[in-house]
Amino acid sequence: MNDWTKRIPEKYKDHLLKVREQQLQIAKKLELQKGISLEEVQLVAGFDTAFDDENNIACSAAVTVDIETLETVEKQFTYFKPKIPYVPTFLYEREGPGYKKLFQQIKEEPDVLLFDGNGILHPFGCGLASQIGYELKKPTIGVAKKLLLGTFEGPLKEGGYSEIIHHEQVLGVAFQSLPSPAKPIFISQGNYINLKTAVNVVRFFTQTQQFQKKLPLPLFLAHLFAKEKLGKE
Repeated sequence: MNDWTKRIPEKYKDHLLKVREQQLQIAKKLELQKGISLEEVQLVAGFDTAFDDENNIACSAAVTVDIETLETVEKQFTYFKPKIPYVPTFLYEREGPGYKKLFQQIKEEPDVLLFDGNGILHPFGCGLASQIGYELKKPTIGVAKKLLLGTFEGPLKEGGYSEIIHHEQVLGVAFQSLPSPAKPIFISQGNYINLKTAVNVVRFFTQTQQFQKKLPLPLFLAHLFAKEKLGKE
């Protein structure tokens, strides 16, 4: 039994071990070499979820932003009841149902989806952004605030990045979106996008948005919108 399996609560172990098998299978099917280019990206949607654990209710929000004008094109939200608590490496199982429901509500289809979580920067090669990118068949990028695994060379200058290496494989980059001593964010491919484009999409927002925030604008706005709507539920 590996360390990640030991972290699964006994109550959910049978179910989540089946999910683990799905992750391993999906990881083999991801398209990570080609996919969309930066020049093809116009609309970018950020997805985030806010939780009220006491009442077992969550709110997922999506905010679509025009990458050229930085204007908000569309905002959507939905409520749902999470099936499991937070368990490391199983974020999709906790948040995915809300995002799939939310995606059906979006009227103007975005070119790229950003998620507050990991893509292939994951012990089993299939984090939230990869799993939902595979299911929705859309280009996806994972943007995480904590490093799940791997190492990178630092310190980084603002706007700089360093490849994240694990077992001699490049799984993503550490990107310094704010000046030091702020910690970097961790960008990884989800599906249907190469690493260069994933980094360029995130970097474009952080370099052009009018107010300095650690996260790219669509994710930051989705975070605020989810919290706002959860407070009104």
